[in-house]
Amino acid sequence: MSDARSDRPRQRVIDLTNGQAEARPRVGMITRFPPSTTGSASAARALATRLRRRYGIPVDVIRLMSLGEDAAQGRPVVMDLNPRWHMSARFAAKRLNRCDLALVYLDRHVPIDLTRACLADLDVPVIVALDDVPPEGTPETEALAALLERANTVVVTSETARRRLEAQGLSGARVEVIPHGSPLRPCQPRPGPRRRILTWGYLAPGMGAERVLRALSLLGDIEPPISYRLIGVSDPAWTRRQAVAYRDALTEEAKRLEVDDRFEMVPLIHAREALQAEVERSDLLAVVYDSRDRASSRILAEAVSTGRPVVATAFPGAIEMLATGAGMTCDHDDAVAMADAIRGYLTDESRYAYAAGVASAISSSLTWDEVARRFALLITAVEDVVVERVNSSS
Repeated sequence: MSDARSDRPRQRVIDLTNGQAEARPRVGMITRFPPSTTGSASAARALATRLRRRYGIPVDVIRLMSLGEDAAQGRPVVMDLNPRWHMSARFAAKRLNRCDLALVYLDRHVPIDLTRACLADLDVPVIVALDDVPPEGTPETEALAALLERANTVVVTSETARRRLEAQGLSGARVEVIPHGSPLRPCQPRPGPRRRILTWGYLAPGMGAERVLRALSLLGDIEPPISYRLIGVSDPAWTRRQAVAYRDALTEEAKRLEVDDRFEMVPLIHAREALQAEVERSDLLAVVYDSRDRASSRILAEAVSTGRPVVATAFPGAIEMLATGAGMTCDHDDAVAMADAIRGYLTDESRYAYAAGVASAISSSLTWDEVARRFALLITAVEDVVVERVNSSS
């Protein structure tokens, strides 16, 4: 790898105990970013903010746009990478080469080909952080493998994702596991009886909320009755028509199962404090997907971080995270098993207390402060390898 800064080798020390640095690497982050409303955009803002404020690491954001989005304005966004104008990749690469390191924050909304074109012209080390790792044989796998060829280090969010990445041979780079960060904090258990289930996220086909409705229909003997609240807006990856059709389908399913009086949909994206309040009013969190392939889930990490027990469909990332005892996984099509799990947590005090305690203990590893600390260490380590190589050759 060439190094455009080889005439000015440096050495740096970042003391992560107090956030001070003698010399700070400047990071160029390629990512979705607000005003985009995706979860990864909010996560990128949280990470960039903490890197700058806690560790003095400046972050220049190259914002990945989607068709129809307006351009972002102001710091830390320095330019947009526009899928309608492929020359923007070359200009983005020039801007990133003024930094010390590139961090690609990749999710399913990111145009991989455009990002790869940007990386092709870089002269700085590259960290690629993956929201998830697709299973073998999917259309995304080949494009992802080509992008990861340029990475010095790949960050994944679970051990399941790391094993999948290595088994598929998608990257020969160093692989680090840093979990999804969560803006939520642990809640104290509510006094009983506990009867409120909560799910949040984007509403679209594949969300899987109907699985909770089916379980709810098997719990009609419990008094006072169990209720289910679903909050979220249409997934930007789907058309509005598709998302509305899914919302209507959930309403009809609730009526068919005769649980519509215990089911509520709130079509809102909640700010952090509002979502925190929603969790505090709830007792049990449900994280459900149609997909059986997800190696991790941002919403699952957020759910566990609240200290509430979690019931989830048995996708690989949930099996890994909830194996700790913070919750239970149920087969995707087993409504009886999900109903039994819900019944157990909401009617058995000892079972509820154990899962809540485990989740609360895990929560400290999922805060954005802790995730940013680990990224700061990684950024320094990757950049120092290049500095040492430059020093040894000068």
